[in-house]
Amino acid sequence: MPLSEKTRAEIQAALTRYPQRRTAILPALRAAQRDAGYLGQEQIEEVANLLELDPNAVYMLVTFYDMLYREPKGRFVLGVCKNIACYLRGADEIIEHLLDRLGVGLNETTGDGMFTVRPFECLASCGTAPVILINNEEYAERLTIESVDRLLDELRARPFEAAGEHGIPWPILQAEAANRG
Repeated sequence: MPLSEKTRAEIQAALTRYPQRRTAILPALRAAQRDAGYLGQEQIEEVANLLELDPNAVYMLVTFYDMLYREPKGRFVLGVCKNIACYLRGADEIIEHLLDRLGVGLNETTGDGMFTVRPFECLASCGTAPVILINNEEYAERLTIESVDRLLDELRARPFEAAGEHGIPWPILQAEAANRG
């Protein structure tokens, strides 16, 4: 699926903020990921073309960063910090509770396509540990088992926002991507 016009415009705008085209690569990839839900070969090549970069170099960057996805994820990606500060404040119990409540393992997505749980080494929020990063943009801090349950309920109740401008719901987007191989 090609990038939407809105995403292409966002990437073009990012190019004006940086002295060299290649320095806009992370904002461009994040925009493409928001649009498509993940960074497949088509999205990577389109970003590379827009930035006038080698697609292989862009692909290597995508494989380097944990927050860039090469395959579909849930509507809400829950990145749970497992570093020492979070661990000492109960991150292991938070992870265990999340996995039990959602019925998935780490790096797996719920059957309804709503949640993916991923471990992160550090989310740079030690003073508010334990922490979850939601969709790489929103922090949930000072977590307890009870606050995790409230968070999951609140996320399920959020109004649906389709992936990008294409208006394709996440579970349908995931099924289409799985069928493409």
